[in-house]
Amino acid sequence: MHSSPAPSCLLFPRQREEDGMSSEERSGPSWSRLPAGLAPGDGLSVGMIALAPDRVGVRDFEAFLAPVPDVAVFATRVPMADVVTPDSLAAMREHLAEAAARLVPGSPLAAIAFSCTSGTAAIGIEAVRAAIGEARPGVPVHTPIEAGAKALEALGARRIALLAPYLEATGGLIADYFEAQGIEVLSRATFALDGDRQMNRVTPACLIEAGRGCIAATPGAQALFISCTGLATAQVVQSIEDATGLPVVTSNQALAWDVLRGCGDMTKIEGRGRLFR
Repeated sequence: MHSSPAPSCLLFPRQREEDGMSSEERSGPSWSRLPAGLAPGDGLSVGMIALAPDRVGVRDFEAFLAPVPDVAVFATRVPMADVVTPDSLAAMREHLAEAAARLVPGSPLAAIAFSCTSGTAAIGIEAVRAAIGEARPGVPVHTPIEAGAKALEALGARRIALLAPYLEATGGLIADYFEAQGIEVLSRATFALDGDRQMNRVTPACLIEAGRGCIAATPGAQALFISCTGLATAQVVQSIEDATGLPVVTSNQALAWDVLRGCGDMTKIEGRGRLFR
């Protein structure tokens, strides 16, 4: 039985030479070198450390920044347990430096945002900064809970209603932080969910209804704070403000605002809440 010759790509070099192929034929034509047109890279580069299970935080953060030209977000992930508790949140600290080291190594960053409100409260703001600074020294680090307190101060809100998705022990970390900053938490409401897989699925309609209800049930509140970067809030802030007349601050909104202001960008953005106006 006659067999056809094997394809040349399957032959070893010596076999190919024996078939009469020259070295020029084997290597192909020489490469032509072309001039590369490189962008100036003058935009704002922001690094973000998100939680491994989270499917919302990065997108929602980017949605708040979308109207601002020339801002690029580069995200990496940090391991996180499926169930959010004060202990599992605190355990993220040991992974922060490694995560920061993976943020576009060798490229300059204007800021790094840690995308976890309760995680910052559990670890501690200065501990978060120190861990990230081990890998990216000199880069400003922004956290949602500190950004939230700054945002409330900028709005003149010292008495708030708090809406969160967490189990109560985790939610208590947020309330305690605000109280320590002199912000009185008049009411607390939670969806009592135990992890990102559930938190990421809370619908905008649910958030709007809950936000309006929290404000209605809290006479004397000067603002509503919606905690958790795992909640998609870019599309709900303005709706709640329009319905209630009170300012609304959310984790991702405050984080985006704080990053921009820290970089000297005072862009006013319509439709993303009073904070950006």
